[in-house]
Amino acid sequence: MRKRWILSVAMATLLLAGCANQNQAAEIEASPESDYVKTFEELSLGRLFDFQFELKQADKRGVKLWVEHYQNGKKEDVPAVDLIYGEDPNNETAEGHLGFGIITPTNKEPLYFLYAPGVSLEPQNQSGVPMLESSMATWDYAFKDKKVDLSLNEEKVLAVYRSTTSDEMGQFDLNNPDDVEKMIQEDSEVLLLKILITEKKEE
Repeated sequence: MRKRWILSVAMATLLLAGCANQNQAAEIEASPESDYVKTFEELSLGRLFDFQFELKQADKRGVKLWVEHYQNGKKEDVPAVDLIYGEDPNNETAEGHLGFGIITPTNKEPLYFLYAPGVSLEPQNQSGVPMLESSMATWDYAFKDKKVDLSLNEEKVLAVYRSTTSDEMGQFDLNNPDDVEKMIQEDSEVLLLKILITEKKEE
């Protein structure tokens, strides 16, 4: 009886693991020390969030990468920048660098750009929505020092750039939706880098 119970538990565990693997669409890992980031810093271009990214079944899946822009707790109608790609019939797996850059020219509006394996977006500004004057600014990755699994149809916060007109800034957990909402309401300006992976529907 005990052997049957152990066998049943083992089979259930394998089944659950198989279901989890089917829902696992990609792996991503923050690369704050990459050559991309170092070059950006050495040239004093602004801020770059860089990741190592692997998309599985890339021939069947699409990726949406975008930056939500909030000012004084209000979300702007359109993303600061967005990039949609994928469903490449020539590649079952796509891997490489993925990220978000903020170029800050002197006395000009910032330029935003996105890139992913095999695709990139030219730097552009969000017309009519200037960055607010702030006394403090900070930026951070949502996760560090580990690979993170990305599931299908799940919006995931990857990083944040935020600023405030006050003299202090709170600390928030970017993996906690309540913390993210509190951050949006407390800070003067917030840029949230997000990702979403979808799968092509069978016709």
